[in-house]
Amino acid sequence: MLKRSINLFIALFAITVIGIESYIYWHVQLRPWQPATSIGRLIFYYSFFTVLSNFMLALSCFWLTFNPGCNRFSFKVIRLNGLVGVIITALVYNWMLRAIHRPPNLILTFTNESLHVVLPVLGILSWLILGPFRRINFKVIIGSFLSILVYGVYIFVRGYYTNQYPYPFINVTRIGYPKALLAASMVVVLFIGLTFFLWCIDRLRERK
Repeated sequence: MLKRSINLFIALFAITVIGIESYIYWHVQLRPWQPATSIGRLIFYYSFFTVLSNFMLALSCFWLTFNPGCNRFSFKVIRLNGLVGVIITALVYNWMLRAIHRPPNLILTFTNESLHVVLPVLGILSWLILGPFRRINFKVIIGSFLSILVYGVYIFVRGYYTNQYPYPFINVTRIGYPKALLAASMVVVLFIGLTFFLWCIDRLRERK
């Protein structure tokens, strides 16, 4: 019961935060370089790695709330993507982006800290303490790797046609393709490294 309650709390917390930001993006153009239309801003919002990572964390926690023993391949890929994604989110934001990102109001300050600090910490701690374990294998890692490649292709294709990129270190219009692709490659390498790191932890833990 405790595991289900904690997973449900994390899932609802993440969905609430994402819902608040979705509402704001739909109604307000926060920056002049953001899309002018509501639909455009929402598509732009859901192109952020941060949002997708927290959404997958929430989805996996919802899954565990109603099916704690789930062993489906799709669940395992989503779970791994969510866990690795929020770690990268926390590392990249707090190392590279915090100094240049200033939320325009208190509500967005709260949601920003929730997505980049609070939820990553809750997600990883809940996994380390509660599991479930023995859900990561080579096939799951390949599935996660392919998913981040699809995301990367989407970001660069969309950016090619819109000149809009979610992060400055992959903004081709400002830094060019060589630097943007190098930065993206480094994120992919970090992603792969973390998946194998979590796999090692997963192998050392008992099935729970």
